[in-house]
Formats: sequence, C-alpha cells, structure tokens
Amino acid sequence: MLQEIPLTWKPIRNRSFAGMLGQQELAYVLQHDGQTNWKWMVSGCNGTIRYDFQSAETLDDAKAAVQASVNEWFRSAGLLNTAAPG
Repeated sequence: MLQEIPLTWKPIRNRSFAGMLGQQELAYVLQHDGQTNWKWMVSGCNGTIRYDFQSAETLDDAKAAVQASVNEWFRSAGLLNTAAPG
C-alpha cells in the first residue's frame, strides 16, 4: 500500500500550477500579481469542489500543504498506509 499519493505538478498559467494524480486535477497553487505569498486549495479529492484557498509563504510550502492534505484524505478513506514512511 502507498504511503504518499504521487502528485505531479503541471503549470497551468503564469505562477499557477495544478496538482495532478494521473490526468485528474486535485489541487491548485497560485500566486497573484504583486503578492509574495502563495495560495493553495485541494478540490474534488473528496467528491466536493471547494474554493477556500489557504495561504503559504513559498511555492514549496504550498505544494507540501497540498500533499499533506491529499494524503490525509486518502488516509482517512483507508486508501493510504497509516504508517510513517521510513
């Protein structure tokens, strides 16, 4: 069983990325013009579409928050190993 959902990141427009699982877009990370922080959200992963963006200081922080959120949903659904990696 997996310990982490293997997301890939696809650029969708200037300073915007989609977190992908295969061909399915599960999350979005973006930076608005003139802002230094990043916004992120997970959408559709649990059967709902959400538009409540969260903030992160850096692109890497936003991607890590998306990864943790997606992993948590798959873990709570029983589709991801509960043991810590390593």
